[in-house]
Amino acid sequence: MNQAFLTKIKTEIVTYARLIRWVNLAMVLVIVFSLRYGLFLPLYSAAKISSPLSHTVFFLVLLSIVLITAAGYVINDIYDQKIDRLNKPEKLIIGQALSVSRAWMLYFAFNILGLAAGIVAALKIEQPILIWIFVLTFGLLWYYSAYLKRKLFWGNFLVAILSSLVIITPWLFEIYALMHNSDKWIAFFRFYPTMNYIVLSLSLFAFISTLIREIIKDAEDIQGDRAYQYQTLPIVLGWKTSKTIVQALIVLMMILLAVAQYWLRSRHYDFAFYWYFIIQFLSVHLLSTLPAEIHKNQLKRCSTIAKILMLIGILGIYTLTPFLIPKA
Repeated sequence: MNQAFLTKIKTEIVTYARLIRWVNLAMVLVIVFSLRYGLFLPLYSAAKISSPLSHTVFFLVLLSIVLITAAGYVINDIYDQKIDRLNKPEKLIIGQALSVSRAWMLYFAFNILGLAAGIVAALKIEQPILIWIFVLTFGLLWYYSAYLKRKLFWGNFLVAILSSLVIITPWLFEIYALMHNSDKWIAFFRFYPTMNYIVLSLSLFAFISTLIREIIKDAEDIQGDRAYQYQTLPIVLGWKTSKTIVQALIVLMMILLAVAQYWLRSRHYDFAFYWYFIIQFLSVHLLSTLPAEIHKNQLKRCSTIAKILMLIGILGIYTLTPFLIPKA
């Protein structure tokens, strides 16, 4: 192999990795793996049962989530070609490094493979109703990119819902697999509230932190969005009001987290209690970093802080699990 060929291959790999937002997909992998190995399996071990969900089915669910998410990033870039020339010309991929036709091919390939993996996973545990999760996710991601992201608030709200669905989907597969096995369901039943409490709390955390980040990103992209008559919060309400909404969401998240920390502290779960001070600190840092006026570089920094904040919150699973297991 000559140097030119290797350089071409490397360039294409980098192009595809950027297109599918490999960092975000890596976060999805970490989140789903953390749920499986930091929460579900330890709780099954405490209940003295084996996992009702095989590793094969888990892998298929994970694969489906990752592929459909990657397809969502591709379709978003397809519809955003013109606006990205204004908002982030240095990062433009489709229409430059990659043709539109190839991008559409990738989009359909990712969705077909993702839906196929989800369908097989649902059928393997004899719960075809779960197929609708993947079908709806695929449809909603297209609807967001093609239409909803231009509308006031609802695009942000949908992305936040889909972010929390990354946590809820593996949980639903675990629950349905458990209910399909009556012996394991009976043995696990007293641990069921614990599982629900953690999953739903983390889902709410993912929802709020994603909503914060989406509003910040809208402010970051205000130049191109305004040129193409998008109706985002920063355009319709202005950055001052949008910033107030973001601040209110951050404070709400901190209050909810403080309530959870009080509960942890009252039960002497010290490691988990101190771990979530990292998020409190990052939340205060995010509040202080929000600019008075729109400055793209500073908003980008705020967006990165929000992403790190969400990841650290999810990784808190590993500090919670040993303590939230009910005592025999």
